[in-house]
Amino acid sequence: MGGPARNAAALRLAAKYVWGTPPEIVVSSGLRGLVVNVMELGAWEDAHELLELVGPDLFVDVLESPPPGVISNRSLAFWHRRLGREGAPPKSRKRFA
Repeated sequence: MGGPARNAAALRLAAKYVWGTPPEIVVSSGLRGLVVNVMELGAWEDAHELLELVGPDLFVDVLESPPPGVISNRSLAFWHRRLGREGAPPKSRKRFA
């Protein structure tokens, strides 16, 4: 999927999973916020579609450095295995110490 179809799919997913930020801003800012929310909240079909759109590198980047308090240990463990990572999955960091 490329060009306009890719952009339309990204905008649709951004509108569905990132609240309070216009989809155009989510898409133009590199999609990290969208990936984070889809990793935690996404339906399987949407997660698969986003993975196809952006590739695994952005998902791995989020997995290696998840934002504090956003992604649960369960989701981190799932994506760790889904992305074929070695070793123990990362643990969620609390928002406050």
